[in-house]
Amino acid sequence: MRLVTALCLAIFTGLIQAQTLSPNPVKLYAVIFDVTVTSAGVVENLAIAKVIDPSSGTTNAVEVAVPDRYVSAARAFLRKRNYGTESAHFNTWLFYDPNRPDRADIDPESDRP
Repeated sequence: MRLVTALCLAIFTGLIQAQTLSPNPVKLYAVIFDVTVTSAGVVENLAIAKVIDPSSGTTNAVEVAVPDRYVSAARAFLRKRNYGTESAHFNTWLFYDPNRPDRADIDPESDRP
């Protein structure tokens, strides 16, 4: 969990700078998930561990409502990968844009919206 937190902070610091340079910045949050996979490496359970605000520079949880349709989109996005059989439980994170609650594949560093 600490590794995920440290990784999130490093990535978010760069993204904060990119967002502040944008003429119309978008407020992105990071949703950290607890993930359980089957013995075949397929996502079985997905639960929100916490939501953080990357622009805060901390990993403190923030009170942001995450709709069920975003969790469904995240589940579908994560199920596209096979995670192997070595880790039955792990944490991962995805960006969340409250203006696009049906999208879990947000990559602020790409050219796609």
